[in-house]
Amino acid sequence: MIQDPSQEDGGSRFLQTPLFSPHNQLFLLNDLDAIRERVGGVFKPHELTPLRAGDAVSAQMHHVSRGRLSLNRLEYGATVDIDPGRLEDFYLVQVPIHGRARIDCDGHRFISSPERASLISPSLPVRMRWEHDAPQLALRIDQDEIRHHCAQHLGHPLEGPLEFHPELDLGSPGGRYFLQLLEMLVEAIAQPGHPIHQPLVLKQFESVLLNALIYGQPHNLKARMEGDGRGKVISPHFVRRTEEYLRAHAHEPLTIEQLAEHAGVSVRTLFAGFREFCNTSPMAYLRNLRLERVHQELTQDSQVSVTDVAFKWGFAHLGRFAQEYKRRYGCLPSETRRYRNE
Repeated sequence: MIQDPSQEDGGSRFLQTPLFSPHNQLFLLNDLDAIRERVGGVFKPHELTPLRAGDAVSAQMHHVSRGRLSLNRLEYGATVDIDPGRLEDFYLVQVPIHGRARIDCDGHRFISSPERASLISPSLPVRMRWEHDAPQLALRIDQDEIRHHCAQHLGHPLEGPLEFHPELDLGSPGGRYFLQLLEMLVEAIAQPGHPIHQPLVLKQFESVLLNALIYGQPHNLKARMEGDGRGKVISPHFVRRTEEYLRAHAHEPLTIEQLAEHAGVSVRTLFAGFREFCNTSPMAYLRNLRLERVHQELTQDSQVSVTDVAFKWGFAHLGRFAQEYKRRYGCLPSETRRYRNE
């Protein structure tokens, strides 16, 4: 369940989560060189030194990877300075669970806390000072993934680096939305039977999470992404092409960004085309196709489980799925199967 942000501030909501259990603990070490090597294996090689020379440094780290994302909980037993230079090939969101860290990213210095996360872009130099006993939740996102995602929304490849403002205010509307999605991801991955482990569901969730960043956090390309797109000619050809693609690939993990790329237009243009010619959105069109496939399976196979079929076709919320199915077919999914058996 997503908690009311008023109940716990920012990163403090991750104090107790079953995801970071002994099962996925990557290490618990008291050797500085070993810590540097193990953390560098997940992120990148970096300089790691205690604030006070001679201080013993301990650290523990948990690590979980799903799709193109990895979730990590990292905590040092002494205040340390961390200098990775530039991250080079990944973006890093760091949310303090408690305590503080000082972030110096390309000359922009600020204190990161449970209410103010950091979002480090791979092309910007960064130095950090983490306080002792101040665990952080770190989300690692491959650079290629987020650049490709952004390019799909722009409708053309990026000509330069995508660079975010490094301060991520978790009290802002965009920050609160991202934090809620992050909490949902953490809790979902911790449950073996959760729909997030289905490829269709995970791919769609990744898309939503990336959209929360590129539309909710300031960056150097935001003005271009929020342009109104007027002056472009909308042709029904790419709409028909997308409809055909959806019918042929409805069983695969699809996102709006993939559909726009296949159609050869921007996400904004694809939405406009479907709204004008189909009176719906591309993803709503896909959802209806998948409802049809569910209906077909339930009417053709008397042994199939409604839950299994729903998850197979990307319907993660069973209650909402049942409502949509009933609006479409006039009965609940379980009733369809029962009628088939009579």
